[in-house]
Amino acid sequence: MSTNGEAPEHHLRLGPTSTTLEDFTDSYILFRETTRRYREAYEQLEAQFETLNIKLEETNQELRKSLEEKDRVSNYLNNILESMTGGVIVVDLGGAVTLFNQAAEQILGRSQSEALGRPYEEVMGAAPGRQDSALYTLDTGTSLINRVKEMPRPDGRPLPLGFSTSVVRDESGKVLGALEVFNDLTEVKRLEAEVQRVRTLAALGEMAATVAHEIRNPLGGIATFAALLGRGMEADDPRRRLVNKITEGVGRLNRIVSSLLTYTRPLRLNTHEVNLVELVEESVAFFEIDLERSRGNVKVTRDYVPGPLACRVDTEQFQQVILNLLQNATQAMPEGGTLSVAVAPDPGHVMLCIGDTGIGMSPEVQAKLFTPFFTTKEDGTGLGLVTCRKIVEAHGGRIRVESAPGTGTRFYVYLPQ
Repeated sequence: MSTNGEAPEHHLRLGPTSTTLEDFTDSYILFRETTRRYREAYEQLEAQFETLNIKLEETNQELRKSLEEKDRVSNYLNNILESMTGGVIVVDLGGAVTLFNQAAEQILGRSQSEALGRPYEEVMGAAPGRQDSALYTLDTGTSLINRVKEMPRPDGRPLPLGFSTSVVRDESGKVLGALEVFNDLTEVKRLEAEVQRVRTLAALGEMAATVAHEIRNPLGGIATFAALLGRGMEADDPRRRLVNKITEGVGRLNRIVSSLLTYTRPLRLNTHEVNLVELVEESVAFFEIDLERSRGNVKVTRDYVPGPLACRVDTEQFQQVILNLLQNATQAMPEGGTLSVAVAPDPGHVMLCIGDTGIGMSPEVQAKLFTPFFTTKEDGTGLGLVTCRKIVEAHGGRIRVESAPGTGTRFYVYLPQ
C-alpha cells in the first residue's frame, strides 16, 4: 500500500496466460480451416451425390424405358401369336407344353389351362405318332415342313392338320425346345372333295350326252316290241308277267337316263320372291294326299314360324327338292312313324327341316350320301339327293343332314333370305 496517498501501481505480467491465448488462437484458426475444408469436402460430396443421383435417375429412366420396350415387344409378339389363325404350340426340352395360343384352343378344343405344363402327347394326342410332331424335331433337330397328319376328334371323326415344326433356340444358339405350327384342313379337304365332285359331274355330263341317245334308242325299240308281245296275249297268260317285267325294266332304265341327264345338265333358274311357308305347305299338302292313300301309318306334323318368310326360288325346281326329301323320309319309316316339317328363320337365311323317326343312317352312309349313284334302296338311282343338293346350291343355299342309327334323320335346307 502507498503511504503518500497515490494510487497503487499495477504491473501487467505476460507469463503463461499469454502462451495459452496464442495456443487458443492457433487452435481457433486451425478449427476454422478444418471446418472450411470439411465444408468444402461436404459440398464436393454433395455435388458428387447430386451428380450420382442424376446419373442414377437417368439410368433408372433408361431401365424403365428398356423394360417398357421389352414389355411392349413381348405384348406385341403375344398379340401376334394370339391373332394368328394357325395354332402354335411350343414344348420345352422335356416335351411339356410351354405355349398354346388361342387358335390352338379353337382347333383342338382345349383351353390353355388344360394344355400348359402337360406332356405334348396328352395335349395333341399320340395317334399320329412321334415322327409327325414337334417331339421328332426335339429329338433329331430336323424341321418338318408342310406335312399333313390326322388326329381323332372328341366325337371320333378325323381332324386333318397341316403342320410344320422347327427348333427353338436362344440368342446364343442354345436349344430351348421345339415349335409346331398347324392349321385345320377340314375346309380344304371339303373343297378338294367338292372339286373332285365337280370333275366327276363334268365327266358324267360328257358321258350322259353321248350315252343317253345310244341307250334311249334301243330302249324305245324294246318297249315297242314288248307292247306288241303283250297285245296278243290273254290277261291270264303266264307269259304276260314276263312281258310286264320287260316293260318295268325299260321304264327303270329310262328313269335312270332321265335323272342322269337332269343331274348333269346346267340348271337355269327362273326365280321370283315367294313366301317359303306357303310353298312348303303347298308341297306337303299335295304329298299328304298320296300318303294317306298309300301309307296310313305315317303321321305328318308341321312347325311353321308365324308370318311370311320371303326368299327367291325357282318354285318348280324347289318343289322337286321338297317332294324328294319327303319321299326319302317316308321310305326310311317302313314300319311307320312321324314325318316332321319345320320352317323357321336363320341368321341371314330361311331354314327348312324335314325329319323322320325311321331307321337312321350310320356315319359311313352319311359320308357317301351326296355321291352320284350311291343308294341304299333296291330300286333307287342314287341321283335324287345329289340333284337336290345341286338345286339348293344353285339357289345359293346349302343342305346338311343329321342322323344316327335308330334315331331317325333330319335334312336341313338353308336358303338366302
